[in-house]
Amino acid sequence: MVSAIKERGMITYILLSVLTLGIYHIVFWTKLSKDVNALCEGDGKKTMKYVFCFLLNIVTVGIFGFVWKYKLAKRLQENAARYDLKFSESGALVVVLAIVFALFPVSQFVLVKNFNKMAVAYNEYNGLEAPKDAFADEVEA
Repeated sequence: MVSAIKERGMITYILLSVLTLGIYHIVFWTKLSKDVNALCEGDGKKTMKYVFCFLLNIVTVGIFGFVWKYKLAKRLQENAARYDLKFSESGALVVVLAIVFALFPVSQFVLVKNFNKMAVAYNEYNGLEAPKDAFADEVEA
């Protein structure tokens, strides 16, 4: 059975990551990577769970995090056409943003923005209603 995929909010991500001293950061990206696997199912690839990326990132002194972001952005870009979307942000651009704006979550914003677009299209394509998020960034009018 196909389940609806929830959009993610950057404000929530940043606030909860700070409040939990980084624990929510790991939870957020682990859940997002699981959902990316559902969005891109059938492409012959699998996004590594973020908890493993986090550990490898420590061992490689930060290098593996760039590899993981590159692969994630590239996978989203390659699968966007499946949902009649097109993302101009490549894996290379995401890595450059991560390096240049190391202290700001610019690359994460790009990844989450593209993920959210795909999640909405995926839910519409499968006739699903997106789950309500108690911590949603946007207020419905």
